[in-house]
Amino acid sequence: MSKSTRQRILEILATRPTATADELAHLLHLTPANMRHHLSRLEADGRVIPVGERPPRGRGRPQRLFALPRRGEGTDRLAGHLLEQVLPPLDAPQKAEFLRALAGRLGGDPIPARHITQRLAATVRRLNDLEYQARWEAHALAPRVILGNCPYAAIISEHPELCQLDAHLLENLLGDKATQLSKLEKTPLGLPVCIFAVGKRA
Repeated sequence: MSKSTRQRILEILATRPTATADELAHLLHLTPANMRHHLSRLEADGRVIPVGERPPRGRGRPQRLFALPRRGEGTDRLAGHLLEQVLPPLDAPQKAEFLRALAGRLGGDPIPARHITQRLAATVRRLNDLEYQARWEAHALAPRVILGNCPYAAIISEHPELCQLDAHLLENLLGDKATQLSKLEKTPLGLPVCIFAVGKRA
């Protein structure tokens, strides 16, 4: 039995963070208008979501970016309630220790590789297992880890301490200091990212 067009769209989006209607139309050899029809039906069913816009090249309108919906909204609510119960009684050092221990449980053992580029590559793999859509880039002062997806986006406004959890997670895996440079900052493509600098000079 052949796959439907919409099944193929979902399969493509499962392999990449985002795509426009034009990109999907090109990949599936459809007209952009036909693709927009399929995407509107998938969006109405909750199987794809708009996540931003890509600026036009020259004249024209921005193109909407689509992605698969993030899993775990029920888990977000549960995590938020648990944090509301656990964190308020703790003082600042106890909260920091709690978040550090939680980061260790989430990320696993520190990366044993000696060279920083090896540790960064392995860290990105671990983060992507946790759905961070992470990558790293070289920079003049210190390497930077870019997180393309915040697993806690639904509750981060109520629990900003989760940014510190991400810093502890990076520090535990890399064995080096991690400093947050931006929080859910929009890229030129309109996608929110968090950026951490790694190293004592960050």
